[in-house]
Amino acid sequence: MRLHLLLFSPLCLAGLTARAQESPAWPNPTVGEFVIPNFTFDSGESLDELELHYKTLGSLKVHKDGTTNAVLVMHGSSVVSSEQFLNEDFAGTLFNPGQILDAEKYFLILPDAIGHGKSSSPRNTGLRAQFPSYQYSDMVRANYQLLTEHLRVKHTRLILGVSMGGMHTWMMGEQYPDFMDALMPTASLPVQIIGHNRLWRKMFIDLILNDPDWNKGNYETQPLTSLRGAMSMLQIMFLGPLHLAAEYSTRDAIDEFFEEMQEGLLEHMDAYDVNNQIFAWNASYTYDPEADLGKIRAPLTAVNTADDLMNPPELRILERTVQEQMAEGVGKAVVVPVSNETFGHGSYIKAALWKDELQQLLSRTETRGPHHSKL
Repeated sequence: MRLHLLLFSPLCLAGLTARAQESPAWPNPTVGEFVIPNFTFDSGESLDELELHYKTLGSLKVHKDGTTNAVLVMHGSSVVSSEQFLNEDFAGTLFNPGQILDAEKYFLILPDAIGHGKSSSPRNTGLRAQFPSYQYSDMVRANYQLLTEHLRVKHTRLILGVSMGGMHTWMMGEQYPDFMDALMPTASLPVQIIGHNRLWRKMFIDLILNDPDWNKGNYETQPLTSLRGAMSMLQIMFLGPLHLAAEYSTRDAIDEFFEEMQEGLLEHMDAYDVNNQIFAWNASYTYDPEADLGKIRAPLTAVNTADDLMNPPELRILERTVQEQMAEGVGKAVVVPVSNETFGHGSYIKAALWKDELQQLLSRTETRGPHHSKL
């Protein structure tokens, strides 16, 4: 079955649209909002009110030792959390009755990070390019406040993140080492954004900033030329070369694919506000967790795929950092081989690829409490 590009739907900014489930077995999510007054960003800028939108599935249970059944699930850049996760490929593999993260057993928390979805963003605040220049550190701190101050979660069973959310997972393990039983970052690396991963982000942002139609963020209509170029570049980074070659095996097929992609962008262009895009892709600028990896205490399993252009496996960064920078027995690095089921960076949305690793991680941390894990 041919998989379609994200540009046809805002469901999943992972190059491929996740499959919706007609009658999902997981429970209907509860929608909530948390307002943080006078939120100060690391840049020194502030908002009188920072709004965080979130959804939850299941009910919070607090155990006698203070641990809980809470699971924080964090999304990738430029997407809405629930739309990325509440689909057959992710929730349909994890959240249904009897599955690994059964929503009847766990309290699943799916926030929209700063700048994303219905949380405060350049677009929905009306601030446009004057919105505070947030970084991952601000997003992590706000999510922590959401859990501890609003949802009253003082400890989590698991923190799981994909792509940007994976990077946030590394950071939370360092900054709040006693806050979780287990950590699972996917499609990410615990180092500065470097090489062509940084290069394409820089090119993406500059392409829009240098478009006269952007007008310093005060455009009347979206700067289409730069937006088309930037989003096309993004698709190249998200999709795996072997998948593309197999799915579109002739010159004409890939050309047709490109035209369909461009048409999809035009149809859903309103979902890709360029100010939101600029801020979201710049938020990784100060990300650099490598030096503090030794602070992570909770058992961690990091999973990437071998066809991920964002996180090239040939650099062996994941294996090196886990082995050299983390305490013995804490971290595990897994690179899933290329297969007919992987499709580049966006493979993280297909939880079937890494659910066995998640099961193993939960099993070895079954004895509750961050210092009493089964290693």
